Amino acid sequence: MRLTRWRVLWILLTKNFLSCFLPEWAKLVIGLAVILGAGVAGTLLSVAYESIEGVLLVILGLAACAVAFTTDRWPRWFRWRCPALSLDDQPRLRELVADAARLAGFDAVPKVHVSAWNEVKAGRTNRGKPILLLGLPLLLAADEAELHTLMVRELLAAKRWSWHERWAVHLFRMHHPDWSWLGEASARLRKELWAETRSMVGSERLAAAMRTELLLTGAFNWHVSRYVAPFSSKGGAADVYESFLWKIQIDGLLTRAQPDPPVPDAAEEIDWDTAQPIADGVALMPVPSGLMSKVPSKLAIRLGKVISHKLLGRGGFALGVGPYRMADLPAGAWAQVGEYQRENVLEAATKLLGREATNLDVVELVVAGRANELEWWHKDQPCPHPTPGVCALLPLFDVALRRRGYVHEHVFAQRELVGPLGDRVNLVELAAKAERGESYGILLGGLMTGRDPDADASRLAAESLAHGDPTGWFERLYAESASGDAIVPWDSRSPHFLLTEWARPGLGRALVVGAGLGDDAEHLAGLGYETVAFDVSESAVRLAQERFPGSEVRYQVADLLAPPPEWRHAFDLVVEIMTVQALPEPLHGRAIAAIAEFVRPGGTLLVIASGREESGPAFGPPWPLTPSEIGGFATGGLESGKVEDLRDGERHRWRATFHRPA
Repeated sequence: MRLTRWRVLWILLTKNFLSCFLPEWAKLVIGLAVILGAGVAGTLLSVAYESIEGVLLVILGLAACAVAFTTDRWPRWFRWRCPALSLDDQPRLRELVADAARLAGFDAVPKVHVSAWNEVKAGRTNRGKPILLLGLPLLLAADEAELHTLMVRELLAAKRWSWHERWAVHLFRMHHPDWSWLGEASARLRKELWAETRSMVGSERLAAAMRTELLLTGAFNWHVSRYVAPFSSKGGAADVYESFLWKIQIDGLLTRAQPDPPVPDAAEEIDWDTAQPIADGVALMPVPSGLMSKVPSKLAIRLGKVISHKLLGRGGFALGVGPYRMADLPAGAWAQVGEYQRENVLEAATKLLGREATNLDVVELVVAGRANELEWWHKDQPCPHPTPGVCALLPLFDVALRRRGYVHEHVFAQRELVGPLGDRVNLVELAAKAERGESYGILLGGLMTGRDPDADASRLAAESLAHGDPTGWFERLYAESASGDAIVPWDSRSPHFLLTEWARPGLGRALVVGAGLGDDAEHLAGLGYETVAFDVSESAVRLAQERFPGSEVRYQVADLLAPPPEWRHAFDLVVEIMTVQALPEPLHGRAIAAIAEFVRPGGTLLVIASGREESGPAFGPPWPLTPSEIGGFATGGLESGKVEDLRDGERHRWRATFHRPA
């Protein structure tokens, strides 16, 4: 089937593309004219019937319709605005544009406009003069030869193609790829265009330029979807392009970004198998040095507003909303983005499994290689991450770590988090480890909906550690729990089950380390031990005494790192349940040695703790104990007894006993 003007015109008329011929300002004027005409007719009709009330109603209705129509159409007009770029301020760009126009057969230097998106397009005025549209991302990141090649290609298209041929290519690429005859015609046009461009600039230059075009398009689209889209309703982001430059020049985005899919037949033309994943850390192009090293603030604000309007679609954002800087947004705003993405992943897993899914269900799906089956919005977005599994796991780890006091190291490198003690975590590496089925060192838990029981402890611990006080957060946590402002995550209102399984009735003195609200101590007292229980938190001791009035347990405020000297070798049974792991890792050695000193000759130490592998990560609090740390309790004359390595799903626990010879 031949490509003719009438056939393309018929498509435009029957497929509702006629509006594409009209500029947005014309649509706005026509719409207001129609509303005004209807209002005049209604007013005349009301006057004819001598109805003053009718006239007033018509005027009010007319005003309301005009405001509503203008509010609806204005964002559409604005989002397509492409400001003109003065070539007088860009001498090198002017040379490239003039040379590209000369090669394409134009006598005049094209008028240049700047697009918010990564694109190069060319056209002609009614008088045949060329117009060139250059995407700002290309001006910032593509080198001169690549940009020059893309301009030559598009100016040749503007010179050679008639209006219906340009529409044919556009319709096939953007709207109707299932029309085989239109596909054949547009493929022929593209191949002829590429062949002519190659004859002018060379095959290698054309291939390099088209690869760069696809790569920068994918990278910029991902950057917009990741950093700009979540905050579009706030207004126009003034640092879209500043942050994009930082991502590619400092953060190495182009070593990880996936290119946009090429148009049909392009992969063969540019000799690039886009089905193959891009290896992390392998740059497809050098660190760019585009023609523009800095974006004028006025231009950045204007194009940032264009992007936000495009993202929001018909609605636009409220009148009077000004520009903002993404770099100035608080950490809590970025954390909410992670929460939203995690909810989307869980919803996708729930739909796939046919039941309410948990974080661990997502991990299991990813390990089983089923991440591609998760249908969530991010799946169809450009992405710099190595696998779909990593993409699905990132929000889970992001939320879990942020709730433990971790914050982003740089506002535009959200995958890098810094803990309260300065430890750095790369979320991509952590998610990749989990995808391989390796230990990832953090309890993701279940749904993590509602109030997170670990959130309060993480928040207070982060604040305390930031001020150099590793134990002060215990007092704040228990004090706030008494007023209902916080939750103590380990308060189960019952003794630990690993203690109740192990302990038997006995005599002698027992010491409970970090006794908290007293459940473990009361259990030992009930077995016949003369029990002393201590905690560094005065509020914890007070609350335990209030919970158990008349108890035989002697509750006492004491610091494990500076215990009363009379407790040395004073107890027949010492019970340590998850106290050492609540302290930062550098303090583990001191705490372990102090606990070992409490055991008298012939006495026993029972240790119950969360565990991790020797080289496994730990994102505290808590900081689970490694095998060597458990073995470290055999110090100061203590001898190791039975060490149980207990594992249940993602949970890893130790239960170990140590004895001091009589």
